[in-house]
Amino acid sequence: MEQTSLPLTQPQGAPNFSKFNELPPELRIKIWQHAMPEARTIVIKSPYTRNTQTPKSLDEALSHTYDNEETWQSTTQIPALLHVSAEARYEALKHYTLSFGVSGKQSRIYVDFSRDTIFFGHDELKPECSSLWASTQDLNKIQRLAVVPEGAWRVLRWKKVDLSSLQKMIFVHDTEKIKLGPLPQLIEDASQEEVYAELEEQTKLLDETQVIGEPAAIPDPMKKRMQAAREELETLTQVLPTQWEKEPAVSTAVFKKSRGDRWAC
Repeated sequence: MEQTSLPLTQPQGAPNFSKFNELPPELRIKIWQHAMPEARTIVIKSPYTRNTQTPKSLDEALSHTYDNEETWQSTTQIPALLHVSAEARYEALKHYTLSFGVSGKQSRIYVDFSRDTIFFGHDELKPECSSLWASTQDLNKIQRLAVVPEGAWRVLRWKKVDLSSLQKMIFVHDTEKIKLGPLPQLIEDASQEEVYAELEEQTKLLDETQVIGEPAAIPDPMKKRMQAAREELETLTQVLPTQWEKEPAVSTAVFKKSRGDRWAC
């Protein structure tokens, strides 16, 4: 079963280019490549989390049909090109692969590991998910990982999760009261490296101009989030089997509130 997607609809008044299939194949391929979606944030959901609310759409109802299967799920919209045509799908599959299968079960979630950010929330870091973590495929391909900051290392250490490809760790705050829609977006704070580089530049400028004063301080909330993120990463470094050639960059973020997102009741 593939990741749930929203039905494709054509905007009212949108032009219909009926001669598209008559274009040369190389031109059609360039158009499909240009139509690839932007990098996504893929929200991974635990199969042990039950949604007690009445489904609001057919897609949502169909996704609940498979809740009893012990494998990761996602509410993030599947790339539309995978449904347009065989040719578009062929081009899209050069970027997206079905991933995160558990214990031989079919993978359901399409991921472009070179661009997409993978998000695991509170429910996905609970003890009951440890068996899933132990047998999840493709974790070693994740390059951008987003998690809640409260003790992610506790679940990841249980089964020695391999995050050898990780390039960036994003700690996401204020997720408890928000129910994410099909196209969630993360708003990142400046990375710790960027903030300190800016402060060093300010200090250098002050030294050169011999202006007496202190460089601007990092805003307290951001500074606290960054410090907590750094401590979490240091703990993960101690408990994971991963040996990084270069330590992952660290940042903090919140989800953007959009029309597709709503506050959980």
